[in-house]
Amino acid sequence: MASVAASHVWWVVLGFYWLTDDLTLQQLATILGTNRTYLGAYFTQADTTYNAYINLLRIEHFERLYAKAHAISRPVTAQELARESGFRSYSTFSTAFKVHRGMTVTAWMRQQE
Repeated sequence: MASVAASHVWWVVLGFYWLTDDLTLQQLATILGTNRTYLGAYFTQADTTYNAYINLLRIEHFERLYAKAHAISRPVTAQELARESGFRSYSTFSTAFKVHRGMTVTAWMRQQE
């Protein structure tokens, strides 16, 4: 998997394009001024996939949103924050979260309290 440091480098390069729930590898390649084949090879070399990488950025965004809401005691749902983080489907978010964090969203949220 791509390192956290690499994750943050790409986050800066990508701006917030990754919050778009239908961003494709081709669209990302165009934004970055490269081609789809090169970008796919980059992810392979980083031992990840395009989808896994974008999901990780979105999960990190979800965690930041949750922390901000929690800090001001604003009630939020995981579904609401998942949508704000670029996930079209809560099921996809939930599965990706468990893969990347090794626990369910609910367990993670309880741990943050």
